[in-house]
Amino acid sequence: ETFDDWEEFGGKEWTWEPLLHYLRKSVTYYDDEKLYDPNLKSIGGGGPLPIAHAELIPEMQGFRDAITKAWVSKGQRSGSYLFLKNKPNITVVSEVHSKRLVINKATRTCTGVTVIAPNGAELTFYATREVILSQGVFESPKLLMLSGIGPARELAKHGIEVIIDSPHVGQNLIDHPAVPFVLRVKDGYGMDDVLLRSGSLNSAAAAQYRKDKSGAVGSACLEMVGFPRIDKNLMKDPIYRAAKASNGGLDPLQPTGGRPHFELDFVCLFGSAFQWHYPLPREGQYMSVVVDLVRTVSEAGEVKLNSSDPLEQPNINLNFFANEIDIIAMREGIRWTYDLLLNGDGFKDIVVGEYPWEMPLDSDEEMKKVVLDRCQTAFHPTGTARLSKSIEQGVVDPQLRVHGIKNLRLIDASVIPIIPDCRPQNSVYMVAEKGADMIKAYHKDLYRDSHPKL
Repeated sequence: ETFDDWEEFGGKEWTWEPLLHYLRKSVTYYDDEKLYDPNLKSIGGGGPLPIAHAELIPEMQGFRDAITKAWVSKGQRSGSYLFLKNKPNITVVSEVHSKRLVINKATRTCTGVTVIAPNGAELTFYATREVILSQGVFESPKLLMLSGIGPARELAKHGIEVIIDSPHVGQNLIDHPAVPFVLRVKDGYGMDDVLLRSGSLNSAAAAQYRKDKSGAVGSACLEMVGFPRIDKNLMKDPIYRAAKASNGGLDPLQPTGGRPHFELDFVCLFGSAFQWHYPLPREGQYMSVVVDLVRTVSEAGEVKLNSSDPLEQPNINLNFFANEIDIIAMREGIRWTYDLLLNGDGFKDIVVGEYPWEMPLDSDEEMKKVVLDRCQTAFHPTGTARLSKSIEQGVVDPQLRVHGIKNLRLIDASVIPIIPDCRPQNSVYMVAEKGADMIKAYHKDLYRDSHPKL
């Protein structure tokens, strides 16, 4: 349904059925042990990314069983550069910063890009066909604005000449707000001693991984993920009930009704990546839980320039919790998850306590403070150069060409018009695969193997 909603911005070709091919194109599914349904091969085949079911840590079976009861090709991770290794048609220039796109103002044609080398020298690279911009959700709109493509008022503030007044550049920034928390669990139900602390268990796990790339060291430790709806909990709040009534009786978060409110991630150790502001526990076993709100009511955030200096980071405003409904939703999502873990059959028997402090579950006001104090990005930003049918609606057209500028295409997560109700990683792969086919179809003299639908 989320992808079908993209039709408003990109037309029929940007809906679920046509996109399914591209969602599968980048991966190859493996089930070397033949443990799962053979039909799962349809997930993907022939793509550069090998995927398989997670090799769950055997020692954590009790952990998984407890959560489940409460809820009623073998490879090695590699850096992304390996996909480009030994590609004769790609040259990667590292440690440079983009300064501006080279644009002929008279013809409004992009011909290249100027970059700043580590020693401060400027280099300009020219394109023989097109310039493909793919700097991500924060840096792509920044470079467009530095190059004179963006909201005229924003550019004028920094003394940048306007080439194209494109009002949506840097707008529509959407991310999933997330609140993590930690529970201490009984010994034997966490992997802290195995992975985070030196000792015999850690040494044995490292040796096992060196031997055959198996075991705890090769695991992401994300032992379970859930996608709940919590309608009954939300309906207890009068502000939410009023918002639902004013929305024609439809859930203001997920009006279609069938989509989840949250992604819940259960990690079988103290996850410092989520709790960098918590003291690192020196003993004991822990579980980290991340509560992600996958659809918000708050207006989108934005990316703006701090200055015209290309080496200065942009001003990023995620605009989390600008609407009270999102605070209520996150508050109730945390409560729902706590109830699941502290009172659900199975898991309640292995929880020792909270860490490093208790959650004030009984106070709405204190819970609001928790939400605002502990919230962080889920690192899922999208939308700052939105797909669109016109410049009045967004930044790129359905062929991912920047409105108003010739020979400039933008292909990254910033074109995603509506964030998926899950991690957007595969959606980004899809945009890249579809964009690649568009390029091949447009330059048929260079590419003989274009996608037949194009």
